[in-house]
Amino acid sequence: MARLRFYPGLLLRALLCSTLLTVAGCSGCDSDSARHDASPGRPAAAEDGYQKAVSFIDELSTCDVDHRGLLIDLGSEALVGRYGHRLIAPQGIVQTEHDGGTWAQVYDRKLKLSFLLLADGPLFVSLRAIGRDASRVSVSLDGILLGTLKIGRKEIRVASTRTTAAPVDAGQHVLQLRFRGNKSSNAEPFAELDWVRIGIPDELERTYGAPTLKDLLAPAAQLAGVPHRALAMRGPCSVRCSLRVPPHGRLRASVGMRGDGDGTAAIIVHADGEEPEVLERTDVKGGADATWTDLDVSLHRFASRIVTLELAATETTGTGRLLLGDPTLDVPAVPVASTSGARAAVVVILDGVERSDLPPWRNTETPHLPVLNELARNATVFDGHRAPSTLVAAVVASLVSGVSPSTHTLRDRRARLPEVVSTIAGIARDASVPAAMFTGVPTTFEPFGFAFRWDSFTQYPPNGGRLASAPIDDAAKWLCQGSDRPEQGRPRLAVIHARGGHPPWEVTPSDAAKLPPADYTGYLGPRRAAQLLAKVGGRHSRLSEADRERMRALYFTGLSRQDAALGKLIQALQDAGRWDSTLLIVTGDVASARQSLFTDGLDMDETLLELPLYVHFPLGLHARQRLSQPTEVYDLTRTVLSALGLKPPPGMVGRDLASLAAGVDHETHQLRVAFTEDQYSARWGGFALHGRLDQRPKLCQLSVDPTCTYDHSARFPIIAQALFRQLAAAELRRRDVPVHEPVKIDAEMEAMLKVWGAVE
Repeated sequence: MARLRFYPGLLLRALLCSTLLTVAGCSGCDSDSARHDASPGRPAAAEDGYQKAVSFIDELSTCDVDHRGLLIDLGSEALVGRYGHRLIAPQGIVQTEHDGGTWAQVYDRKLKLSFLLLADGPLFVSLRAIGRDASRVSVSLDGILLGTLKIGRKEIRVASTRTTAAPVDAGQHVLQLRFRGNKSSNAEPFAELDWVRIGIPDELERTYGAPTLKDLLAPAAQLAGVPHRALAMRGPCSVRCSLRVPPHGRLRASVGMRGDGDGTAAIIVHADGEEPEVLERTDVKGGADATWTDLDVSLHRFASRIVTLELAATETTGTGRLLLGDPTLDVPAVPVASTSGARAAVVVILDGVERSDLPPWRNTETPHLPVLNELARNATVFDGHRAPSTLVAAVVASLVSGVSPSTHTLRDRRARLPEVVSTIAGIARDASVPAAMFTGVPTTFEPFGFAFRWDSFTQYPPNGGRLASAPIDDAAKWLCQGSDRPEQGRPRLAVIHARGGHPPWEVTPSDAAKLPPADYTGYLGPRRAAQLLAKVGGRHSRLSEADRERMRALYFTGLSRQDAALGKLIQALQDAGRWDSTLLIVTGDVASARQSLFTDGLDMDETLLELPLYVHFPLGLHARQRLSQPTEVYDLTRTVLSALGLKPPPGMVGRDLASLAAGVDHETHQLRVAFTEDQYSARWGGFALHGRLDQRPKLCQLSVDPTCTYDHSARFPIIAQALFRQLAAAELRRRDVPVHEPVKIDAEMEAMLKVWGAVE
């Protein structure tokens, strides 16, 4: 085989391409959230080289509001992620507005609210409510009754429990409200709740004024004629927001005092296991001559850590309120080379491979994989790539649609991709870009919904007699059609779902006889291996040592043939003059060779979700880089669309990998979420939250406990709560979710799945 030319040193072309540099925007944001709020008192992003990554006002509903204790505004989105261990709001909670506020109508007899205490101490619970069918409510904390409160029927009343005799430990807790009364009708709720306060006893004599989200916001606060969107707080009060700090992040705000009196503002950082750290403290004065004071606080030493930033009015006097104008987290505006203008975008998905078997992740040499070795050396390698499911079909559905399994509904092995889901095939067709899919994996065949809207869709049954390399070989021919003038015509998009390391393997009986172990007498052969492995249900203990050794030998032999086919595809693009202008992505779907014996849809396990990812950008941009930043399948979708100059539809998530390779790491809430049926696994940095719907989740610290044997929620309560609330917020943002469609399996498809090992 001729040596493949990856052109890692295309310096001249890269320099010429740098003329296309554009300033990177807030990736994945809509136009409103990407707009930098220019402040007359602060330089705009374009002037000082920074741009907005987070607006704390826009994110207010995901933050904790503390005023003499934690306040939960029940008639707002502040409830997201607070329903005990439920990700989704119960149907018995309905938001409404009256009496100048937002309320929650509660139709369920019980309501659970989760919250986080940052310090030990006694507490009490108070609430503002209107009784409807209920006249009393029992209040329990972690299953211990605090008291029963009387709520007035059809009148607004604030009621409070007694203060606990013993201090309550810092950490995560669950508050339960149980309403007492006979349900008169389904049309009438038990009660309407305005807010719940987890109160901290203090010596202040002033009347408590609840800082609901509506009360906190001052959308057009002016001092000395200068306007800001602001948080308006009467001390002691604070807003605490958890996020991942991007490199070189800066917290910026304008501070002032509206009305009479003085105030003190503070910026405080909370991290699990550490004492709170005050980064900045500023005194301001109110009155007729009040002006804004600009704050600019570096957060770089907390870079890549998950922390809680507290914006506090530690003290105010008089009748005025301390204002925090346009508080934002700003990051450097890094120039990014555009990848648009690619003449071809090719995505190769290798089924049945484990990242630890491939270069550069394998500890030993891999001479049997020369093409992947070349990609590992000369392309861009992403170490933090993760699957959105342990179901193969769900992973590929997320790649072609750019949305999560919760949105495209492939969360079980018998689900079909609905035709109403927008995919890159449809986007390409609407833009007159030829697009084709070639699949040798039965769970992405036509019955599973993957054939819709492609210009060309070809499936290769495992019992059809074609070689395992056929999808890659045919894709190479299709991509190189009209190669006499590669600079003319429309660009092309090809998605190849190749057999990878999955049986049946492309190994002849004579070649198999030469594989270890010597004198093997077991039943594991190249053609029927998938069926035999399906019968053992993914359990290694049911295989002999000789069986396992033969399986590994067959696996690597079959994978080497796929590697050779990949080399021929690249060679064909080079010979056709298309390689320089091609975006090539090589990845996997679900890790399955050693871990699960190719079983599909297993319980969440981090080793199953870790995927290989190699990217060859056009003109060899970002070559020979190895990046550790987290990535996910949706990033591939957006990168493909960006390279082809296609506009992503609303709701599609993900980032252009070219931005990440160019040094843009602005993500503050980058959860990588995986779903299968009722399970989820959300990873944030070195932590993962594993759980089942409506059950208490488990926090995994992967650096010290990669198998997730223990629950680390008690050690990292800030991260545990932030992960869960961000996951709930992500689920809330889902829109236009189609109806779940079951796949229809005929006898022919059943035979294919049996040969594949998907059915016994």
